Amino acid sequence: MAKLFLLRHAKSDWGMGLPDHDRPLNARGQAAAAQMGQWLAKDDTCPKLVICSTAQRTRETLAILTEAGGLSFDVLYEPALYGAGTETIRQIIVTDAGQYESVLLIGHNPGFHDMAFRSAKGGDSELIRRLGAKYPTCTLSILEFDAPCLEQADLESGRLLNFVRPKDLT
Repeated sequence: MAKLFLLRHAKSDWGMGLPDHDRPLNARGQAAAAQMGQWLAKDDTCPKLVICSTAQRTRETLAILTEAGGLSFDVLYEPALYGAGTETIRQIIVTDAGQYESVLLIGHNPGFHDMAFRSAKGGDSELIRRLGAKYPTCTLSILEFDAPCLEQADLESGRLLNFVRPKDLT
């Protein structure tokens, strides 16, 4: 079964006079990324590949969660994830995920919220309700598909296995 992990970047700073692409994480975001890394380390189905937006806040999220969880991934930085909508995200998965069974994407809203919600056709109804309501920073959705790898998956027929927000980890 193929698994897709969709992680919105952790909370970032505003008003520093930087372009949006260059905004760093704030202290709250750094703490949330560390908590998410520790949570992922406990998951026995941790992804093997990370496809990460090139924005500063996504790269920092990845670095912190990797260190905090003692995790190791193959990493691909994908500029097209910055500001990507659902169709672009799907294209990136099909093109870049290759034969990987489980992949973590780190990117941005509204694309990640839309992708997760459109993909979640089954699973726990309460998790789907929470997913539909809001997709806060550093939120992770884990979706499972009836396929051996993501490039063969019907990305509109997933089961939502988990929906984890930073407030769920405190």
